[in-house]
Order: sequence, then C-alpha cells, then structure tokens
Amino acid sequence: MRAATWLALALGLAAWPAGPAPPVDCPHPRPAGPGPGWTRTVRCDRTGPGPGLRGPARQLFGLGLDPNAADAATLETLPGIGPARARAIVEARREGPYCRPRDLERVPGIGPITRGRLESRLRLRAPPGCHGSAAGP
Repeated sequence: MRAATWLALALGLAAWPAGPAPPVDCPHPRPAGPGPGWTRTVRCDRTGPGPGLRGPARQLFGLGLDPNAADAATLETLPGIGPARARAIVEARREGPYCRPRDLERVPGIGPITRGRLESRLRLRAPPGCHGSAAGP
C-alpha cells in the first residue's frame, strides 16, 4: 500500500506543469513545446511573429472566439452550440459580419439567453462593414 501511494505521488508530481500558465490577459499564448509528462508548456508572447493560439485552445486562456473567423468545428466548443447551430452561425455571417454579440440573435435558435451564455466566450473583432465599436451590447 505504501509503495502505491509513493508511486501515485511521483506520477502526480511528474505531470505537474513546469511553470505558471500565462495570465489571462496574455494576447498571444503560444505552445512552447512538450513539458514534463503529458503536459505542454505555453509561453506568453506579446510581440512575436506568427499567430497565437487558435480555435478551442483560445478558450483555455479566456481569450474567446471570433464568430466572424471561427470554423463550425471550433464554434461547436461553445456552450449550447451543436453542429447544426455552428453551421447556422457560419451561414448567417455570409449575410454580414457579427459586429456585436447581439448580432448572433439573427441565427435561428440563438436568443438572448443563449447569447448571454456566449458573450464571455466571444471576442469580436470589428471586420470591414461594421460601423462603430464591436463592444456594444
């Protein structure tokens, strides 16, 4: 019994991340390579070249997804969004960009309650065609 406890403790410590996760306000967390055990290290890069994390990985750091750019598979990772609704979001943006979170309500099946659940997980970037700020309700 004692050996099993020590083995479990050793395996748990081996899988512990090597350093702290980047802060939530990190604009471009990037995979930095394999970490100890099954972990992956991530570093915060505020100015480096290339894209930051994309797709569902952005949600791990509270960065949010842009419904104007995300594909249907990525949108499915949002709460309350299944395959059909994700495809509907992609189809509806062909009519025009989502300039503010409220614009998602033009998608069938997304009303104020679903939009409210999604708002904290979205990051709208004002694409061409949007007037004013994308931060409005």
